[in-house]
Amino acid sequence: MTDTSIHYLADKPAHIHTCALWEHQEWGRHGGKTLEQAVACYAHSNRHALPLTLVACTPADEVVGMVSLWDSDCPLRPDLTPWAASLYVPPDWRGRGVGSRLFIRIHHEARRLGIARLYLMTQHSEAVYAAQGWRTFERIDGPGAMRDAALMHVDL
Repeated sequence: MTDTSIHYLADKPAHIHTCALWEHQEWGRHGGKTLEQAVACYAHSNRHALPLTLVACTPADEVVGMVSLWDSDCPLRPDLTPWAASLYVPPDWRGRGVGSRLFIRIHHEARRLGIARLYLMTQHSEAVYAAQGWRTFERIDGPGAMRDAALMHVDL
């Protein structure tokens, strides 16, 4: 476990560009989203409503992870809402519990907002989420981050 703390991105606006860059590099550029569009998205992050993004920070205020709650994360399934999305931890920080702490906290935030069921989409971490109680209910094969992806849900 690492000495990090979790904050609302809305309270840490200096980290908006980093979060947008991570999202753009990992998922956005494959779907045609520009870095500027990602920055605009994260600039609207809230504390008490969606979209909501959490960031993990070191005591020196280095951002070392993020996760979001969004209304929609899968254009092929606009009927499903809301989504846990953009869980990202830089490679140098993986394996230290940062992602797990962020994911636990995003569940807490969803419950606080009165959300009873969350959805997510993953290409590579289906077993990890299943071990945490998420259930796969559909597979999709769309472009970019939706290629051969599992759609999962969890009841909170």
